[in-house]
Amino acid sequence: MYAAASFTTTSRPILTSTELHVTNFSEWIDEEVLHELFGRIGRVMQIVMGRCVYGYREAYVSFRSAMDTEEAHLQLNGWDMGDGYALRVRHSYTVHGGAPVSPAEFQRLQTNRFLGGYVRVSGLGQSFGAVRLRELFGTYGLLRDVSVLRDQDRELLGWAILRYQSDKQALFVSRIMDNTVVDDTRLKVVKLSNQLLPFTDAVPIDLSTAFIPAVASSSAATSLFPRAWLGV
Repeated sequence: MYAAASFTTTSRPILTSTELHVTNFSEWIDEEVLHELFGRIGRVMQIVMGRCVYGYREAYVSFRSAMDTEEAHLQLNGWDMGDGYALRVRHSYTVHGGAPVSPAEFQRLQTNRFLGGYVRVSGLGQSFGAVRLRELFGTYGLLRDVSVLRDQDRELLGWAILRYQSDKQALFVSRIMDNTVVDDTRLKVVKLSNQLLPFTDAVPIDLSTAFIPAVASSSAATSLFPRAWLGV
């Protein structure tokens, strides 16, 4: 006896899924950062990044184990690494539009322009917290914000985003500090630019609780892009 079923109402069992669909992360998050984050939960086989039909950045993260896939889904959905955005993590077979919010909501929030002055530092050890970074990089210009990326256990991922008052200061510190050795650690310092993408395409935590309401009330969640920057 056979039973008919529609692909729109059924999906594969979770235990057979080895791929996650990830959206809602800032421009500074790339394959390397995602691999470090998801790789702490299980063996990551592949990460493919691109843009969905709505224009949002998205990534497909493939694990070797289905159990690790579900564990990453449970632990990282709604997680703020420190960049001020709540990751949206789903199994790739889930019916979705690939968007952190609806297109209408995206249009309302798409006023957060990239203002420049950003630097990304990688290769950081566990001793490089926000205070240490301010001491180290604050002498090269007016350092407005320091955001340290963390995993689900609040351990440092090895990356930090620094925002200076101007692009000129960011360029200066990237030239001075790139490839320098501090505390037996070789730092990689890169000035970030966003010339082709004048708008962010993620929804800051403090502006939306559409999919993980608990995240907005978390004291650990601090947005990289303050509400004052947004015309909403």
